[in-house]
Amino acid sequence: MEVIDNQPWNRGPLDPSPIDREYFEAAAQGRLIIQKCADCGNTQFPPKALCVSCGQVPDWIEASGKGKIYTFTVVRRHGVEPFSSLAPFVLAMIDIPEGARFMGNITCRDPETTQVGQNVEAYALRIDETMALPLWRSTQST
Repeated sequence: MEVIDNQPWNRGPLDPSPIDREYFEAAAQGRLIIQKCADCGNTQFPPKALCVSCGQVPDWIEASGKGKIYTFTVVRRHGVEPFSSLAPFVLAMIDIPEGARFMGNITCRDPETTQVGQNVEAYALRIDETMALPLWRSTQST
């Protein structure tokens, strides 16, 4: 997963919990990770302390960073900064081959070109030396 270092982070501090800190730290290293339960095989996102299927402690696995848009919305107005200055933006549910479904931003020049079933890939925007935020972009020409 590509990590973008040359864009300033202006969305305020990222203060992850102990449960999801590893996710953001892995992104800073160019890795997209999800949780998988060794007992029942369930994959899950967002990170949780326990497997939502069987209650065991899940492991982290590296995901491919590839996915397809399951559904999306174009956010045209937002009342809180920094999101209001980012509008319009695409918020999507993304299915990945490893079985989890992500909620994330699809970054694109024209949100009107976003489609259900569109192939996307993860990349990360660096926040600081230790953390980055995974985002998504289309792998199809529009």
